[in-house]
Amino acid sequence: MVKQFTINLNKGEGEVAVRVRRQEHRAYLVLVLFAIVFIVLGGLTWAQNEAMNEVIHTRQAKLERIKVELDSLKREGTKVSKDDVMALARLEGDRFLWARRLERLAEILPADLAVTGLEYQNKIFTIRCMAKVDTGVKEFEIISKFIELLKSTPEFRQGMYEIRFDQSLRKVVENQDVLLFSVECLTADPDRKAKARAAAATKVTAPGKTPPGVSSATSQF
Repeated sequence: MVKQFTINLNKGEGEVAVRVRRQEHRAYLVLVLFAIVFIVLGGLTWAQNEAMNEVIHTRQAKLERIKVELDSLKREGTKVSKDDVMALARLEGDRFLWARRLERLAEILPADLAVTGLEYQNKIFTIRCMAKVDTGVKEFEIISKFIELLKSTPEFRQGMYEIRFDQSLRKVVENQDVLLFSVECLTADPDRKAKARAAAATKVTAPGKTPPGVSSATSQF
């Protein structure tokens, strides 16, 4: 007895073809993804380059403008007078003098006294302080000792016209008597202009003196 087997060759070829098509689709998708990523990265790189080029152009334009301004100033030949140089030297000297003065103030400050404020206005340097008040010690003794301490310290006293008492207030802070007071340090005579005007008026009105430019015959009338 002969047995017959039937083999469908078309079915096997169909499965292989489907598998091949799937692999082709997969490869195509990967290629498309790579292309998209490449395009995105390329666009970002181009945008960054454009931004950097813009910054470079802006900086170059600014440098060119500065060079033109410098050349213009060189051609103008700005003159600096002797008074300007001396004023700058005084400014530098005063700056270092004040720095050393404040350092010295911190060094000599008594342990039971604290500075609560510093102010410089109209050539008056005001120091505001707070001190503990013990029984048997008069308030003005604390202020007088502090003023004498400032006057007897050359590094602080230098350049001061006068150091004087300003005002004071006694109050209780956290069950402790404290004295709030302020001291004024004058860097110039506040009445110098009035004194200068008075001296000038005295010279003009002094008897027996002839003002400059006026003849003796005229001065008799």
